[in-house]
Amino acid sequence: MKIAASACLLGAPCRFDGASKPCADVLALRDFHEVTPVCPEVAGGLSVPHPAFEIVAEQRALRVVDCQGTDGTDAFLAGAQSVVDCVRAQGCQLAVLKSKSPSCGNGLIYDGTFTGTLVAGYGVAARALRAEGVRVLDENQLRACVAASVARDPGALPAVLASSSAQCPALQTERLVLRPLTEADIDDVFAYCSDPAIGPDAGWAPHRTREDARFFVEEIASAPHVFGIFERFEDGACGPCIGSIGLIRDPQRRNVDCLMLGYALAKRAWGRGYVTEAAREMIRYGFDELGLLLVSCTCYPFNDRSRRVIEKCGFSREGVLHAAEPSHDGTLQDLLLYCLAREDWRAERA
Repeated sequence: MKIAASACLLGAPCRFDGASKPCADVLALRDFHEVTPVCPEVAGGLSVPHPAFEIVAEQRALRVVDCQGTDGTDAFLAGAQSVVDCVRAQGCQLAVLKSKSPSCGNGLIYDGTFTGTLVAGYGVAARALRAEGVRVLDENQLRACVAASVARDPGALPAVLASSSAQCPALQTERLVLRPLTEADIDDVFAYCSDPAIGPDAGWAPHRTREDARFFVEEIASAPHVFGIFERFEDGACGPCIGSIGLIRDPQRRNVDCLMLGYALAKRAWGRGYVTEAAREMIRYGFDELGLLLVSCTCYPFNDRSRRVIEKCGFSREGVLHAAEPSHDGTLQDLLLYCLAREDWRAERA
């Protein structure tokens, strides 16, 4: 994966006070990934050292000042744009930025009173990257995601650093294995995806040929966090692929901390609670190992089976998006919209 990281987290003495803040988890990224150091404040023309700046939280228009009230907004905006240009040019899929910073803070920043008070918010560069669709984590959020993946499988690549399905881990539930699909699964995928009872309820046409299944496995399911569903037997062996499940970008939301849950299951496996079991593991994976703040899900109003799964998993219904998308036959369909916030999921588990 190509990753941008705050230069101070990589050991560069570029903070406002001339110091660095090396972080072991960020430094370790260089062992297996292409890491590009960035420093929005230096890129914006600020000297090192320079006075500390904070974003004035009480003002709706962006204003970044130092403790004397000197306005540095233009420099911060210029630095943010420079970082966006660099990330775009390098093709970075993730940015790991310094927490609480007026440039790099991701979710919490100082409030502009210079009293050490933290408020919900984002640094200027973090805002710009998120608006560009780049996932942003601070060093603490990265550490939590890595720790969750290590706890599940110490030898696997942390899920948050996977850039394709092949790099994702295999997940296990009581009765199932969720793992990336491979060429060896194409015949099984074709067997259930060619069934007219499966695709139309989710908006896609039944597969007509084995090449349709190949395209699904090699192109669609090659995205990160998309898995095949396999029955797991008592002896540890797995059966053939009986479905697919994944977390993908939600086309209805411009929120890089949200992914949308989608799934399909072979008809012969209906009625056993498999999708609910797999979906609950995917939700855990998304919140614990990917650090998501929200998981969304949609279904057609007539798809009662899918609606029941969604509700069993704790999603809240948000409403109806009318005439939202054409189904496989071109007919415009409404979408029932659901979401599950991380704090609600954690409260329910507690």
